[in-house]
Amino acid sequence: MPHKVVPVPCDRPCPPDPEIVCIETRKVYDFCFQRDTIENACFTIPVACEPPVPPAVTIACSVTATSAVVVARTPLPPPAPPQFARVTFRVILTLGFTLTNPDGTLRCTFTADFPFLKTVTLCAPAGTDIAIEVRPSQCGPCFILGGTQVCCGLDFCILVQARTIVKLLVPAYGFCPPSECRVLPKPPLPCPPAPLFPPQCPPLPT
Repeated sequence: MPHKVVPVPCDRPCPPDPEIVCIETRKVYDFCFQRDTIENACFTIPVACEPPVPPAVTIACSVTATSAVVVARTPLPPPAPPQFARVTFRVILTLGFTLTNPDGTLRCTFTADFPFLKTVTLCAPAGTDIAIEVRPSQCGPCFILGGTQVCCGLDFCILVQARTIVKLLVPAYGFCPPSECRVLPKPPLPCPPAPLFPPQCPPLPT
C-alpha cells in the first residue's frame, strides 16, 4: 500500500490566506523496485587469459557500469484502468574480471556484458516517461567452469519510475529564506602538549 503524503503544521504562524502559485515540477506517477539474484551468469574466458584456466586461479568481479532502456510499453487490457501499462526494459550490466594465478601474479583482466529483460506493471499514463536506475549491484562469488568459462552470482536492485513535467497550483507561504550554515567548532589545540617529558624511572629493587 503506498504511503500517503499529508501536510504538516507550520513551524511558525501561517498566513491566513496563502498565495496560490503555479509551479513547474516533475511529478512521479508510480515508483517501484525489484530486487533480483542470478546464481550462475557464465562468460567465456578470452584468449588473452590463456584458457584452459585451472580451477585454482582466483577471480575478482565487479559491476563497472549499468544501462537500461525501455523496449516495449503495452497498455493493460480491460478491466484494468487505461493509465496502467506493462513496461519491458533491457538492462545491461558491464562486469570487470581480474584473474590471479595461485602464486599471486596477475593472469589477465577482461570485461563482459550481461544483458537481460525485465517487465513491470506501472501507472504510466500517455505522456509520461520511464526512468530506470540499477543500484546497488554486486558480482560474485565466481568459479571456473571447464577451464573456459567464468560463472558468477549477480545481485542487483532496479528502481523504476513513471514521471513527467507538470504545472501545479499550490499554496505558498512565501519564499524560502536561507539559514546560516552550521560550522562545527575546531577542537582546541592542546597546549602545552602532554606529556612533555618521559615518565620518571622507578627505584631499582634492593
